[in-house]
Amino acid sequence: MKNLWRALKLVLPHRGMLVLYLVTAVGLAICNGLPLLLANAFLNWLQQKPPNPKDAVGIFIDDQLRAHFLSPAAYVYALCALTALCIVFKSLFDFFNNYIASWLAQRLRMEAMERVMRKLLMLDQPFFDKQKIGDMISRMVSDGDNLRKTVKIFLDFLQQPFMVAVLVSIAIYKNWLLFCLGAIGVPLVIFPLTRIIRTITRQTKRYQEKTANIAQAMVQNLSGMRIIHAYDAADKEADNFDHLSESLFRTGTRRNWSRAMQRPLTEMMLGVGMVAVMLFAGLKAGASEFDANSFLIFFAALALTFSPVRAMMGTLSELAEFLPSAERTFEILDVKPTIVDLPNAAVCPVLQKEIVFENVSFDYGRGMVLNNLNLTIHRGEKIGIVGRTGVGKSTLLALLLRFYDPTRGRILIDGADIKSVSLASLRAQMALVNQHPFLFHASVADNIRYGRPNATDDEVIEAARAAMIHDEIMQQPENYRTLCGERGGELFSGGQRQRIAVARAVLRNAPILLLDEATSALDAFSERRVQEALDQLVVSRTSLIVAHRLSTLRNVNRILVFAEGGGIEAMGTHQELLRTSPIYTLLWNQQQGMEGAESAVAQA
Repeated sequence: MKNLWRALKLVLPHRGMLVLYLVTAVGLAICNGLPLLLANAFLNWLQQKPPNPKDAVGIFIDDQLRAHFLSPAAYVYALCALTALCIVFKSLFDFFNNYIASWLAQRLRMEAMERVMRKLLMLDQPFFDKQKIGDMISRMVSDGDNLRKTVKIFLDFLQQPFMVAVLVSIAIYKNWLLFCLGAIGVPLVIFPLTRIIRTITRQTKRYQEKTANIAQAMVQNLSGMRIIHAYDAADKEADNFDHLSESLFRTGTRRNWSRAMQRPLTEMMLGVGMVAVMLFAGLKAGASEFDANSFLIFFAALALTFSPVRAMMGTLSELAEFLPSAERTFEILDVKPTIVDLPNAAVCPVLQKEIVFENVSFDYGRGMVLNNLNLTIHRGEKIGIVGRTGVGKSTLLALLLRFYDPTRGRILIDGADIKSVSLASLRAQMALVNQHPFLFHASVADNIRYGRPNATDDEVIEAARAAMIHDEIMQQPENYRTLCGERGGELFSGGQRQRIAVARAVLRNAPILLLDEATSALDAFSERRVQEALDQLVVSRTSLIVAHRLSTLRNVNRILVFAEGGGIEAMGTHQELLRTSPIYTLLWNQQQGMEGAESAVAQA
C-alpha cells in the first residue's frame, strides 16, 4: 500500500482535475440512484395507491409532483422527464469521469517516465555496471505503462464507493434488516480474497522480473545479430529465448489461476446474500406489513449494488497485479548516486599547472586495479599509457572523469581535489574519444554539436574539417543533415564514425583530452586517417592517450607502462623504455613482428 500512496501522490499536483473527478463521481452516483426513487413513485402511481406512510422520501416526491403537475398525464410526463434527465446527466458524468481518470493516469505515466529518465541520467557509472539494459527499458516502458494502469484502476475504484454509498443508503432506507441479510456473505469471503490478492502481487513481481529478462535477451540478440549469424547460432539463441518465454508463460499461468479464483468467490458472496433476501421476503410475503413496492425498490438497489461491489473486488486484484510495477519504478527513483557534488562544491579551476594522482588505489570489487599510484602530469603534456589488458589503463581516465571515486588517495587539478569541485565544471574541461564511438540517432551536425550544443554551423564544419571527415560528410545525400544512428548505420565506416567522434571532441575545445584506444579497432588505412586527425586535436592540449598500438605514441612526451598489480612499471620516452622496461620491450617486439607481417602481406 505504501507504493500505491506514493503513486497517488504524483497526482496531487493536478488537484484541480482530481477535484473535478470526485465531483463527477458523486454526480454519477446520485444520478445512478435517483431513478430508483422515481421508480417507486411510478409503481405507486400504477397501483393507484399512496406512498408508504413510513416512506418520507416517497411522500416528499409524490407531494412535489402533485403540487406542480395537477393532471394524471402531467404527473406521468414529469416522472418520465425526470428519469430521462437523470439518464442524460448520468451519461455526461460518466463520460467526464472516465475522461478525467484517463487524463490523470496518462499524465502520471508521462511524468513518471520523465522522472525515471532524468533520474537514470543523473545516476553514476557504478549503478549501471550492475544493471541490464533490458531491465532498464522494461522499467521505463512496461512498468511506466503499468503505473498508469495502477492509477487509472485506483481512480475507477474510487468511483465505486460513491455508487455503493448511494445504493446502500436506498437499500437500508427501504429495509435495513433485509440489507443485513444481503450482506451476510461479505465476511465469509474477506480472508480468502486477501490471500489471493497477496499471491497475485507476489506472482506479478516474478512475472515482471522475467519480462525484463526477455527484454534483455531481445536487446542482446538484436545488438549481436552479426555475431549470431557469423557463428550460426540463430537456433541456439532461439532456443534460449523459447526457454525464457516458457518460464514467463508458466509464471503468468500461475498468476492467472489466482486471478480466476477472485471472481467466483465474489459471485458466491453476492449470491449467498441474494438467496437470503429472497428466502426472507418469500416467507414474509403474506404479512400485512409487507410492502411489495418497497421490496422491489430495495431488491433493485441491492442488485445494482452488486455491480460496483463486484467491480471493487476485481479492482483489488488488478491493483495487486500492477502495484509491483510501481514498486519497480520507485526502486529507481529511490537510488542514491554515490558520485555526487559536495554541498557548496566549488568550480573546478581551469588547468594551468598540473594534474596529480596522489597514492590512488581503486578496486571494482574483484581486486585492486590500481594500487598506490602516484603521477604528475604537467599542463600541455602528452602522456601515452600502455600495458596488457586489465591493468587499469582505462580506469585511470574514468577516475579523472570521476565516473568512479578512488578507493584510496585523491586526484588534484591545480591543487583542488576533484571531489571538492562540481561534476559539471570538472567534466567541462575534458573531451573523451573512446574505442567504440557512440553516435546518437540524429544528424551528423547534431552528433558533432553534442560537444558544444550552442555551436554554429560554421563551427561544426570547421571541427569536421579538423577531424578530416568533412569531405566524406559532403558525399552523403543530405550532407550534415544525414542521420547517423547509434552505430552510424550503413552510411559511415568505422573510421568515419571515429572521426565524427573526434570532430565532437574538437568542437568541445576542452583543455584536457582523453583518448581511450581511439584507433585500436580500425584497419591500418582508417587508423592512419584517424591518427592524423588526433595529431591535430592534441596540439596545445593536455592529453592522456591509452593506446594498444605503440606506433601511435611517437609524438608523446612520456609513456607510462602499467604493470600487473595496479602500478607503473616504467615511465619515459620510447627509446628510454626500450632500455628500461621489459614489458614495453616485449610489447614493442610483438607489434613490430605483426606489423612486419602485415607489411609483407600488403606488398604481396
